[in-house]
Amino acid sequence: MLSPAARRYKKTSLSVLVSYFVLFPLADYIALRTHPAGVELWLLAAMPLLPIAIVLVLLGRYLREEKDGYKRDLAVRCLLWGTAGAVMVNLFSGFLKIFGWKGQLFPFTEFFVFALMILAAKLSYRVADRVPADE
Repeated sequence: MLSPAARRYKKTSLSVLVSYFVLFPLADYIALRTHPAGVELWLLAAMPLLPIAIVLVLLGRYLREEKDGYKRDLAVRCLLWGTAGAVMVNLFSGFLKIFGWKGQLFPFTEFFVFALMILAAKLSYRVADRVPADE
C-alpha cells in the first residue's frame, strides 16, 4: 500500500519523466540537424537532463515527507545500491581507458546498471523482510 507521500511522488515523477521522452528525441533531432558546438552543444545536452534532475529533487522531497521510517530507509538503501552499481561501472570504464582501451561502453550503461541494482535491492529486501502474513 502506498503512502500519501509515495502516491504524490509516483504521480509527479511519472509525469516529469514523460517530458524526458519528449526532450531527448527533440535534442537528438536538433543535434543531428544543426551540429551544434560549444555552449549550444552543452545546453542541448543539458536539455534532456532537466527532467532527471527534477525527479531527483522530487525524490528528496518524498524522503523528507515520508512518515514511515521503514519505507524511507528502504528507499535510501535501494538508492545506495543503485548508486554503488553506477559508480562501479563508471570506475571500471575509467580503468579500462587508463589501461589503453579505445572503445566505449553502450550509451547509458551506468543508468541501466543503476536501475537494475535498485530493482535487485528492492526484490532482495522484499524476500528478506517477509513477515509470516506474507508467506
